[in-house]
Amino acid sequence: MRSSLSQKLTRDGYDRERKERQMANAFTIYWGATGWHGYVPGDPLLGAGSSDFIGKISPGDRVYVTNIAGGVLRLLGAFTVDRITTASEGRPPGVTWEAKEYLWPEASSATSFAFRALSLELVTSLRFEGGADQVAMDRHAPGKVERNAMRAIRRLTPASAQALEEALTTAAVVPDTPADKRSRERLPAELLRQVTPDLIFASIAALLNGALHEFGESTDYDLITDEGLRLPPKAVFGLALARALHRQILPKHFSAGEGSACFRLLREAGYHIVPKGEMVPADIENDPDTNEISLDTYPEGGKLLRQHIGRERKPAAALAKKADFIKKHGRLFCERCQADPVEIFGSEHGEACIEVHHARVQVSHMPENHQTRLEDLQCLCANCHRFVHRLLRRGLPITAN
Repeated sequence: MRSSLSQKLTRDGYDRERKERQMANAFTIYWGATGWHGYVPGDPLLGAGSSDFIGKISPGDRVYVTNIAGGVLRLLGAFTVDRITTASEGRPPGVTWEAKEYLWPEASSATSFAFRALSLELVTSLRFEGGADQVAMDRHAPGKVERNAMRAIRRLTPASAQALEEALTTAAVVPDTPADKRSRERLPAELLRQVTPDLIFASIAALLNGALHEFGESTDYDLITDEGLRLPPKAVFGLALARALHRQILPKHFSAGEGSACFRLLREAGYHIVPKGEMVPADIENDPDTNEISLDTYPEGGKLLRQHIGRERKPAAALAKKADFIKKHGRLFCERCQADPVEIFGSEHGEACIEVHHARVQVSHMPENHQTRLEDLQCLCANCHRFVHRLLRRGLPITAN
């Protein structure tokens, strides 16, 4: 009898200690619009993905998923962590987003997804362990939460964890706003980054050849092709993204405009984007890594005079060729002498030695609006490129090594 009582007291003590430990180890995590992509209010939370869970959160901890919209702190749900895995170890069933680490919920521990607006009184009462112990408020908007206040993983005090636990059933559920719906349909940045210069190059060729698409004509900006033609930037990016993801892409899936990933990736691919009706500045110089070959350089009157091969070539085709070449071969090397500059120099910066050569039609012989194809181009080291152009200038035959 005494033994049974002792065992019961020990078990009750363990259960009480475990419960207290769970409440003491409670964290807030933050979801932007991509975090709840695909969720419908009422769905149970399936887990969470991030890059810094390991070392901060442990199995048995309780996590509360938060979001801020319009200065209001919202509680989206909560679950108790069963285990943490890296991407290579797998992700929780039903979780579709890409991340370096994943939280798996314990069975039956996850609440339903909803937008639960927390009162200002509750928000200002929340306390955290270490660092900033309170929720930061917007200095310019009284009564509003600062929009970046909850983006870090923050450990709650036991009392604040209990307050959020109670809020899961008592906080006012707010309707899904139009902005939320629009954001949930946007694809995450890691998917947009799969658009590479060769895919952009191919989508431009498709548009110039009359490809059908769901994007309208541009209203504010134009993308300028190597041939000086104007195309709607969002249509160019949308077709490239469809090629990258092998799925239909619609205007709602990403945003365009200054500051967007769309415009940034198009410009990184070597294209100019200008306000509608504006001309491309004549003094914009190409990146020296994109094959501006200066055949002769000499001083004259204190100034530097450069004689280029024929007309100035554009960087977009060269960037596209290099991206395509890497996808096919895994690295850049000279197609003529097989030299691998990264191996030679022991640095990835050796790739600057690989230049793109117009093998089929020389730049100086191209008619107006000539449309280059990637198969017309070659990746050559700087030495071979200069050697080939010396042969071309002197009318000598070009033979492979």
